[in-house]
Amino acid sequence: MRIAFAAIALATAFPAGAVSSTPFAGDHIAVTLISESDALVPGASAWLGLRLQHEPHWHTYWVNPGDSGLPTKLAWHLPDGFRAGDIAWPAPKRFTLGELYNFGYDGDVLLPVKVEVSPSAQPGSTVAVSVDAKWLVCEEQCIPGKATLTLDLPVRTQATPDAATATLFAGARAAQPQAGAWKAVAQLAGERIEVRVRGADLGTGDGLDAYAENGKIVANAPPQIETRDGSVVLIFLKSDYFTALPKSLDLVLRPRDARALRVHAFFPRGS
Repeated sequence: MRIAFAAIALATAFPAGAVSSTPFAGDHIAVTLISESDALVPGASAWLGLRLQHEPHWHTYWVNPGDSGLPTKLAWHLPDGFRAGDIAWPAPKRFTLGELYNFGYDGDVLLPVKVEVSPSAQPGSTVAVSVDAKWLVCEEQCIPGKATLTLDLPVRTQATPDAATATLFAGARAAQPQAGAWKAVAQLAGERIEVRVRGADLGTGDGLDAYAENGKIVANAPPQIETRDGSVVLIFLKSDYFTALPKSLDLVLRPRDARALRVHAFFPRGS
């Protein structure tokens, strides 16, 4: 099987028990828990991540999956005093199937998570870090998958980044939407929600795509783009799940051939 080949290749690249768990060969995907560094340091932060290697033409989902699908979920099992944060989601791709618009990942992607190490962790000991991962992998059909992945990491007074995995974490950070200096204001206009974005080097919005982190405010179809008085206006249809005007709207903007940006748009009172 092709996916079994991917899992074997991954195991060769990152031997289990070092900075990588034993890879799980699922349907159309290989899943592995990896660490950025070779050890945990008491009282410091560590970066772990779920590596998803998709078979060609298959994908998994972002925090807002779009019109169908489910986001990847992680449930951590950590020693007392340890704490795992949320997934630091890389900017997703848009997948279109007929009239369905979805957001997610294909190829080789890493979902990073910051873990706070307990100050009472003892140097010289070994800590077992475990995560229950659940995902939905889709082409035209969808297949749910799950696995429990475990990584044994030593506790030391100093950690060293692993050359291979650190490259994957650097790539995941580069793929995360960066905070933009652009200012945005949103307003409800009948059955549409318009987001006016203003800032330096904004351009005309040509080739721009955008999608909301919350799937219950705007529809997932690509927005209509207009230029008005030096601003770029993103025009979305309301989501079918829209019930009340929120205080704000968090968007990921994807300019053509540029890094994705995160924009926080406010709804002025009375809009």
